[in-house]
Amino acid sequence: MKKPALFIDRDGTINQDCPYCKDPEDLHVYTDAVDIISKYASKGFLIIIITNQSGVNRGYFNVKELQEFNSALIRKVAQMGGRIDDIFYCPHTPEEKCECRKPETGLIKQATEKYEIDMENSVMVGDRDDMDGELARRLGINFILLRH
Repeated sequence: MKKPALFIDRDGTINQDCPYCKDPEDLHVYTDAVDIISKYASKGFLIIIITNQSGVNRGYFNVKELQEFNSALIRKVAQMGGRIDDIFYCPHTPEEKCECRKPETGLIKQATEKYEIDMENSVMVGDRDDMDGELARRLGINFILLRH
């Protein structure tokens, strides 16, 4: 049976944008983001982070460092009463013109290939209308703008 997903941006939405966050010591998670995550998780939504991480291809951090930061984020969100089911990231720079960098829909396509997602009832949450909001519009799903 298909489940709706709460697709949520990472930097600037769930956690304070560093920028190019890689050090778990710099992790600060916003309470209101965890509140939204918890609300949708309690309704049976999958909670999936959709994030641009061009710092990988720019050489600012490697995939292992990204995974360590993401693991710390998942633990912190869980400690605060939320949960993250999965994370999909784009390592490309804007100049690479890939299909997965938001607002392109490639990361959502990857998520729908992995999970049976009810896209009609899914929601996108983010701090940038030009990226996260545009992604939601391209998918025809609701968008929640979350600014701190």
